[in-house]
Amino acid sequence: MFPDLSMRNILAIHQSRFGASASPNKGGTVYSSASRTPKIITHGPTGCQVLIPLDTPTAKVVVANTGFAIGSCNRGLVEAHSKLRVESVCKTWNSVSMSTNFVTSAAELKIIKQ
Repeated sequence: MFPDLSMRNILAIHQSRFGASASPNKGGTVYSSASRTPKIITHGPTGCQVLIPLDTPTAKVVVANTGFAIGSCNRGLVEAHSKLRVESVCKTWNSVSMSTNFVTSAAELKIIKQ
């Protein structure tokens, strides 16, 4: 339950937690540099993932041989002088998810799809 406190008491508690530099804005909400730090939580695919629909022939091969698929993709990327690497493969979101160390470019996607 939220305590029944005045705005002045709430502001004092907030300033003791986040510092005296915290100041109210026009709307009365208090912000400080500590409270503006975003917490990144993703519930879906990130930019460092390649999703392959399960109904494609490539996905069926990857699901059957994940270790071989990772090695094969990475060999193709090395041959193309790319710094991208496939780190892991798992079945998710009705597709195959390949986690990579960077965001994939269009040229790198073509290599991975082969």
